[in-house]
Amino acid sequence: MKASSVEVWLWLLLVMSPHNPKTTELLEHYGSAEALARAIRDGSCPRINDTESHRARTTHTREVRQIMAECAEKGIRIITLDDEEYPTLLKNIYSPPIVLFVRGSLKCLSGEVSLSVVGPRHPSDYAVRVARMLCGDLVKLGTVLVSGLAVGIDTVAHSCSVNAGVPTVGILACGQLVNYPPENEGLKRRIIDGGGALVSELLPHTGVDSWYFRERNRIISGLGLGTLVVEASTRSGCLLTANHAVEQGRDLFCVPPGDITRESCAGVIPYLRDGAIPVFDYLDIVHEYMYHYFSRISPDDLSDRLRRNTQKKRSAKPSGKAGSAGKNLAQSAVTAADTAKENPPETSATSVETPQEAAKPVLSEETLSALPEIQAKLAELIAKSPATADELVVFAEISYTDVAEALTELEIADIIQLTPEGNYEIKTS
Repeated sequence: MKASSVEVWLWLLLVMSPHNPKTTELLEHYGSAEALARAIRDGSCPRINDTESHRARTTHTREVRQIMAECAEKGIRIITLDDEEYPTLLKNIYSPPIVLFVRGSLKCLSGEVSLSVVGPRHPSDYAVRVARMLCGDLVKLGTVLVSGLAVGIDTVAHSCSVNAGVPTVGILACGQLVNYPPENEGLKRRIIDGGGALVSELLPHTGVDSWYFRERNRIISGLGLGTLVVEASTRSGCLLTANHAVEQGRDLFCVPPGDITRESCAGVIPYLRDGAIPVFDYLDIVHEYMYHYFSRISPDDLSDRLRRNTQKKRSAKPSGKAGSAGKNLAQSAVTAADTAKENPPETSATSVETPQEAAKPVLSEETLSALPEIQAKLAELIAKSPATADELVVFAEISYTDVAEALTELEIADIIQLTPEGNYEIKTS
């Protein structure tokens, strides 16, 4: 899109109004804000209705410049759709805001994982505890949390960020010069001072209106690689954000409800049934963006997760059941990580061989000897028992980047395959 002046973009905003999907469709057709503005002014744009035509005739340059002057005076930056600073993730949604009014800095959205966090204004104690736990762990890894600055879960997410000294982004349901919600006035200042940003697509003096709470949800989800729904009733506005995330092709994470019999927390159930990613700890989110996070994750955190998962598997499968006879790599790894890491899992214990184990694929010495060192090491581990990528990182004591690269090469070589459960296993011929 050809660059246009801020005055032209503001004039279009005044004429077309915020969140008008027709605006971006017309911009795509005309190629620039200036070309669209000319077409509207000379009456050659066929899709303009009477109200928009009236505003085009009565909106003057003087009004636009007054807005610009007040924004400059109040420290509000005007970022347009063709501005280099405009967030790439947001630009790629349906009907992105053509103008953003910003206090603070959007630099935090570059080079970090951004995650949208939503939940009710009156959350349960369970939701508050979970939000503090998840957000607290995620911000330690530099995650930029995006939320709506409402009281409740939004406030928990933003507070976890500023308390940890990590930038966060708040999307306002009003103009920048309207104090809403009044309870979060201090939090807004801390967000700006902490290197984060407050964002609105509304003119600075625009008051709170119920319709905009719905419209701004597309911005909340649009600024995140994924959206985390901490809690939602079956009629919650959080579900609108979840719908936007799905429509925008973003990841959707849902905390399983604390009580499935309560309507106030059962809103996520349909999403979990339809494939949303259930979140039991922060590593369920980290796993989706592991390439970015790995250098910041302590191996002890991964071992901790494996230990918890192993305990869950043991409690879910009584020892007398057939499914528990074989050795699981995750179980072996917890022992290896906690006691004798120098002992490879394949030599740390002896188990009774089941028919399933006897039939599992075997790698030939010739195949192994032809592989580079890291690939051979991973192939040997996988041959002993299928494993996930993060389990292999712990056992092999190799960086995730190297593990991921080696696993890709092994897949290309037709030696291993990824199962629907997320485990790597030796590929059968």
